[in-house]
Amino acid sequence: MKNTIINQGCTSKAVVLVVALVAISTVVSGCQSSDRQTGEVEPKQEPKKQESDKTLTNLSRTSEFPLRGRLHVPEDVKLERKVVYGSVNGRDLTADILTPTETPLEPRPALVSLHGGSWKGGGPSQFHFHSIYFTSKYGFFCMCVDYRLSGEAKFPAALQDAKCAIRWIRAHALELNIDPERIAIVGGSAGGHLSSMVLTTAGVPEYEGNGGNAGFSSHVNLAILFNGEFDMWDLVKKGSLIKEMKQFMGGTHEEVPERYDELSSVKRIHKDCPPTLLLHGTKDGCVSHKQSIAFYNRLREVGVHSEIEIYEGKPHAWFNREPDRTITLKRMEQFLVSQFKLKAK
Repeated sequence: MKNTIINQGCTSKAVVLVVALVAISTVVSGCQSSDRQTGEVEPKQEPKKQESDKTLTNLSRTSEFPLRGRLHVPEDVKLERKVVYGSVNGRDLTADILTPTETPLEPRPALVSLHGGSWKGGGPSQFHFHSIYFTSKYGFFCMCVDYRLSGEAKFPAALQDAKCAIRWIRAHALELNIDPERIAIVGGSAGGHLSSMVLTTAGVPEYEGNGGNAGFSSHVNLAILFNGEFDMWDLVKKGSLIKEMKQFMGGTHEEVPERYDELSSVKRIHKDCPPTLLLHGTKDGCVSHKQSIAFYNRLREVGVHSEIEIYEGKPHAWFNREPDRTITLKRMEQFLVSQFKLKAK
């Protein structure tokens, strides 16, 4: 069911093994409704921290496209993996690019996607399915970004990588026949958070980085956000993603409170933000769907066109699996067609 708001010894070893399996089963059973991706399970902890365990297990399921390795790419779509779009201190920044085998005659839109994985994991395959669809049907140029993770580089590295990808698209817009004023961004979970930062921080110099193509803008013209983290203090209050935020931000909320303010994108919303679609499930055990509602309401307050879909009973990362993957894809399509005036090939 979906609620819609629019425009708002042997023996001893055996005993140890049994205990371990029971502990694992207990944690996993609490998250069976979510979309399993990596199967990572956190160690059993005290009752007070059990919710955090469920949160981490949920998040481990957001980062990869579920049919990775069995991806069907139709004949009219070309997939290029690990295309270099920038460089930071000799480290190549790469993305998977999907584009029609025959470039459309008219300038076409671009879709940049940022995967989930609590800022510390995941990969660009999460949005391959969506990219193939929009490339095949509408001729999109799609770029699935493999941004630097928090274990390699703390914030603002991931945000700078995303902005670098957008600048790369604009730098190559003429040769690739891309309309530089029809660039959309989509992200899920941590990728949803980074996407929200992209749309709220256009023109902020310290977030641009030095990855390349500095003469081009990194603003986006449209945003689609799946169950993103928009209020870091709400996560702190609920005890969710504490370790992940510390690694990503370089400290706890007590050590660097200003960073938690800085990365709470709901506080950065302004009247020049692009039109935005938010999607979230009411049973999200990682990030409350109320964060998306608050983001939506704030966009409306400042006069930005925004739409929201709240999916009753759906957990974190529900959009990765069928039938919800196609249901949410069609909602994305409705938004993109309306805002970009799309016509099928």
